[in-house]
Amino acid sequence: MIQHLPLKWLADQSNSRSSRQPRKLQPAVLFLMIFLACTVSSAGTSKLYPPNKDEAGALRLAQVMTTATRDEILNLTTQREHLLASGLQDSDFKDGSLAMGRVYCCHPSTDEGTAMWFYVPPDKPVQPGDIVEIRMGRESTKKDPGKVNVQVEIRQKKDAPESHCSWDPPKDFLWRRVLYFDWMPGQGWTLKKGAHNTWLKRASDAPAQ
Repeated sequence: MIQHLPLKWLADQSNSRSSRQPRKLQPAVLFLMIFLACTVSSAGTSKLYPPNKDEAGALRLAQVMTTATRDEILNLTTQREHLLASGLQDSDFKDGSLAMGRVYCCHPSTDEGTAMWFYVPPDKPVQPGDIVEIRMGRESTKKDPGKVNVQVEIRQKKDAPESHCSWDPPKDFLWRRVLYFDWMPGQGWTLKKGAHNTWLKRASDAPAQ
């Protein structure tokens, strides 16, 4: 039995390990967090790209932890180059156009260490606590400028009256639980097993919108 996320967990900040909510950061701290989070993953790949090349184009879920302001985005260097190479322009960057979302729960080392960064379209603004669907990008090469991760849909707002989402498996002491909705298997999502299990919808089953 999978326990659904309680509304209080989605709406309010908690001090418990199993329900840790993103904290409000001062601008300078937030910018530093953005820079560090975007620099590289453990495999040396920008957080704006999927952690594994075989996930390019696939859909994944993340819970928004924080968003960047326009000024913070414009002050990025290499990562801003990735965004521009992906077809975006500086005029596309507004407050909230770049977000960080956690894909595993629930410890700082996993919440922030494995978090993904993604572009937020202007017609789909998000706030911390929202659960979103992300289309994974692809890493740039000498012949391909690549494409950054992009949010395609908000699957559940933080203040939703009913939650259909959970951290799977439902064991509070685990640090690498993954987001799960009960509708996922019926909509073509599969569990990719490995060192860290991941629910995703492969690119072949998730045509570009």
